[in-house]
Amino acid sequence: MAEMFAKAEAYEGLMGRWSMRLAPLFLDFAQVRGGARILDVGCGTGSLVHTLARRASDSEIIGIDPSQPAIDYCRDRFAGMRVGFDCGNGMSLPYEDNAFDHSLSLLVFQFIPQPERASREMRRVTQPGGTVAACTWDSVGGGLEMSAIFWQEAAILDPAGAEARAERPRLCSSRGALEALWQDTGLEHSVEVALEFRAEFRDFDDYWLPFTKGVGPFGVYVDSLSPEHRDALRDRLRRRILSNGQDRPFSLNARAWAVRGFVPA
Repeated sequence: MAEMFAKAEAYEGLMGRWSMRLAPLFLDFAQVRGGARILDVGCGTGSLVHTLARRASDSEIIGIDPSQPAIDYCRDRFAGMRVGFDCGNGMSLPYEDNAFDHSLSLLVFQFIPQPERASREMRRVTQPGGTVAACTWDSVGGGLEMSAIFWQEAAILDPAGAEARAERPRLCSSRGALEALWQDTGLEHSVEVALEFRAEFRDFDDYWLPFTKGVGPFGVYVDSLSPEHRDALRDRLRRRILSNGQDRPFSLNARAWAVRGFVPA
């Protein structure tokens, strides 16, 4: 799975820019305080770390991710700042019990093979009374419109292949799934909300070209297509979005489910 996200700069163009839009909304909901020790599980290219560093500059921030290229990218991006990074697995965190005041995860749980292990690990490393929070794109309910449109049009051209690939990121991506996981993990006062914004694109290429860089489930799928099939998918998406009109700026809805809970005191 880590290899799917190994091209850090390409990931920024595909999903990192939307993670940056989502991160402030998520932190408002997570109720993170300054002067704390904060863990970012699945930090990727650092969208959440970036927002944390701006909002809670007096905090100690640690990011962990299984992709070494992503960690290298973050270490360069945040050089000289009070931020540390480790390469590791969210299902087996290399930290002591009660090591953090807040444990957070932005857009990662849908890709974790055993999310219940990751939630238990986040609880373990968070001190009593501390916050554990996560969010994932609404890929089941179609709330991430850029994704929903892509897979719908891909399925018309290749029903079996596209549907199989579209299923991969759906763990913890439906309404109520994260809250149920948090309750099963024993976190108190768990609550789930929807976080929404409009994803704005300069033109059709701003939407399409990031899919061709080989990152994420989209990139893996596009890479698997023949040139003719790839062109057909591009043309279907262009017609779907622009309604056969001229190229222009456009926006699509982006919705994520976020959950927050507290470690029992």
